[in-house]
Amino acid sequence: MTVRIPPSSQPRTSQTSKTETAKAPPKPAENKVAAELMKDRMDLFKTVKAPVKQLFNDFKLPEKLGSQRTTEDALAEMDSLFLGPETNGSSEGGATVVRDAPNVNDRRDTGGGLGGIDLGGVLGKGKTPSRKEAAEAQLEANAALEQEQLAKMSPEDRARYEAVKQSCLDAGDPVAALSLQKLLFEGKLPGEEALVGGGTLLEQLATAADPNTPMVEGLDRGAFLCDLVQELATPSAINQGSVGTCAPTTIAIDLAMQNPAEYARIALGLASPSGEVELAGGQTLEREAGTVLDDGKGRSNVQRLMGSAFMEMANGDRNYINSTEQGDGAWSNDLDVLYEAVWGRTMSDKRLLTAEQRAGAMDIIDTQLAAGRNVPVAVSWGDGYHKLLVTGTETIDGQEYIKYINPWGREERMPREEFEARLADINYDPRAQLQAILGGLGGGSSPQPKPTPSHRSDSDLDRERLQRYTQVRG
Repeated sequence: MTVRIPPSSQPRTSQTSKTETAKAPPKPAENKVAAELMKDRMDLFKTVKAPVKQLFNDFKLPEKLGSQRTTEDALAEMDSLFLGPETNGSSEGGATVVRDAPNVNDRRDTGGGLGGIDLGGVLGKGKTPSRKEAAEAQLEANAALEQEQLAKMSPEDRARYEAVKQSCLDAGDPVAALSLQKLLFEGKLPGEEALVGGGTLLEQLATAADPNTPMVEGLDRGAFLCDLVQELATPSAINQGSVGTCAPTTIAIDLAMQNPAEYARIALGLASPSGEVELAGGQTLEREAGTVLDDGKGRSNVQRLMGSAFMEMANGDRNYINSTEQGDGAWSNDLDVLYEAVWGRTMSDKRLLTAEQRAGAMDIIDTQLAAGRNVPVAVSWGDGYHKLLVTGTETIDGQEYIKYINPWGREERMPREEFEARLADINYDPRAQLQAILGGLGGGSSPQPKPTPSHRSDSDLDRERLQRYTQVRG
């Protein structure tokens, strides 16, 4: 069953404070001529904002218990809870919505909202389990599997895990505790180290849970931790909310998927009293004013901090103001600045104005996907443009689709031909392009791109041009 979210089930709010510290310093006055040119250019990139979430109440209790229960059983039931059922509905942009995940700060996680509606389910007298109750039941059913995984850890890491889990439970959020279990079952804990300063994912989460770790006044530590754990367990649930920050949110989703420890480290830095954190590229990212306390824009505690700070770095010379959303939106050339800063290496981008350029961009997407990369792209969306994160392709009944994460907290797909026709820009890693070409020539063992479709030309993957380009970019 699917219904619209009423006010009682909108994202939960953090504890508030009368003051907010570490206001961002004002930017120098902009050149008026340059500002007008930028305004005219960005008017063409009219941003779109996330719509109201669909509300799913199809939360299931564990089906297999005891020795019959496997890790695969547990993960499948977790995904049902975290992502919701497959919808195959139409999106506002004309694509197919595959999964529309509940917000990570959904009030139902802590018992608010529509828990236990009488819908003829199996809990009690004709009641379905609430999201919170379903999470609690899954946690209990997974206890033996959890202990098996924890036995493989060092005593120090086991202590960190238990501390993080207890902090989530103390915050009244069993969905977050179950998300931590998901990270454990998927082999992501303790995890790889962050790009800057080291520290595994589990160490970063333990730092966030530690009451001795200073945080900015007014930010609810428990709610921040619970949002962070859920976003890392289900990156496709990361939601830009009702602000026009789709472009930097795709970078955040990509980072959560590729290096969750770095995502957590950046979030912790923005949540610190100073609100500053060094990125892999050496730049300092600063917390934006007005992003510590809930602002009614529907974002998680993490995305309110990170999405706003990322937007400031990705919008060129314009100043992003969170309260008014002035300075939102970014074409690929400005987003490239953030992309390079986050990953600490040279990236590339293209604006796509012709059919030939769009066809070449599709070849780039194929190569990037074959190399294990995700690809941020802009597509026309209604009367504006929207940034998406391409994650794969699939063929259904002979029709090839592009799979992507919409930064509205959705997994979607679109027919390849339509997707290509709507492409407006692309950001990508040039190393994957060069490695694929050199590997194809016997110069390496990098993953090979998908075969070029018969209607495509290989001209956009010219070896000499690509080598010259990477030399110029460093």
